[in-house]
Amino acid sequence: MLKYVPLSLLLIFLYACSASQPEIEVVCEEIGDFEYLIKWELFPKITTGTVKIYRSTHPDNFDTTAEPLAECPVSDQALRIKTGRNLERACFLVRFFDKYDVITAARTPKMGNVQNFRDIGGYRNSSQKYIRWGMIYRSGQLNTADESGIKRLNAMGVRTLIDFRNPETFRMPPQTWHLDNIINLPISLPGETALCQKIKDNELRRGDAVIFMQDMNVGLSEKAQNAYRSMFNQLIVEDNYPVVISSNLGKDDVGLAVALIMEALEMPEEVILGDYLLSNSCINKRTVYSNCDKYPVHVQEAITTLLSADERYLSCGIDNIIRTYGSVAKYLETELGVTPEKRSKLRQILLRN
Repeated sequence: MLKYVPLSLLLIFLYACSASQPEIEVVCEEIGDFEYLIKWELFPKITTGTVKIYRSTHPDNFDTTAEPLAECPVSDQALRIKTGRNLERACFLVRFFDKYDVITAARTPKMGNVQNFRDIGGYRNSSQKYIRWGMIYRSGQLNTADESGIKRLNAMGVRTLIDFRNPETFRMPPQTWHLDNIINLPISLPGETALCQKIKDNELRRGDAVIFMQDMNVGLSEKAQNAYRSMFNQLIVEDNYPVVISSNLGKDDVGLAVALIMEALEMPEEVILGDYLLSNSCINKRTVYSNCDKYPVHVQEAITTLLSADERYLSCGIDNIIRTYGSVAKYLETELGVTPEKRSKLRQILLRN
């Protein structure tokens, strides 16, 4: 009898008779001041039913007994949301068919002059668990934040700052940030002094920059263990959250640190790499190196390379770890002290179904 049923109805029938949840992907983008675009995809594709959207300022606290902020057919696949002029973080619960809930937020909330600020929540691991939103942020230096950025940081309730900058560039945040813990774990980037001299002498070329970035990530895997070990010790203390992990640009030392956190949380390789490469769209290179135009073209190209994230850079650090220790898991345990007990605690704090 089913052979006479139209294919679209057959898919709906099969979905209704199945006890398993469809695969749902939801993305939230901040497209303007207090305006968001929420997009979704389902597999198998379902064209009937409704989507309800609820808003909260905290990703773990939604009132779904109240009227939804918005409602539309699931077939729309996207919805624009305008919120009131409120600096508190906008988090959304997207409810499909009054049955399946997905929590989302803008990954890169606007922080007023802060480079590369973003949330690592929402990523899904191999066990189909998600990193909780609003728990760990990664960022460039926060000292550049304007008044609105500081207010938004306070509204997020950030309690702990882990900063990898060296003593020459680290600045103690003002009391207006209301941080409970300020932890400076200096990481000196290998070869940085010689690199700066090459730029001044107009000698740096793109090939030199690529080699420097690859060597630097190898160096980070070998020489930043103390800082990364201390970072993990802070991350297993639940009262420390929410946490911001920061450095000058939040790209290289922070990039490897976040990759190691994601490895400990069993994130797939493509998720780890995808988050790492987001720095390319979250760093305004013109703002970072405003006087770049005074250098010859070949030096400008080299500087652009230094300010970019490339799969080869991170791979050099990770591959060096695997060659030396056999696996990233072994490196985490033997060099960074992330024992099975600590890993279990980290997952308990950061992951949700």
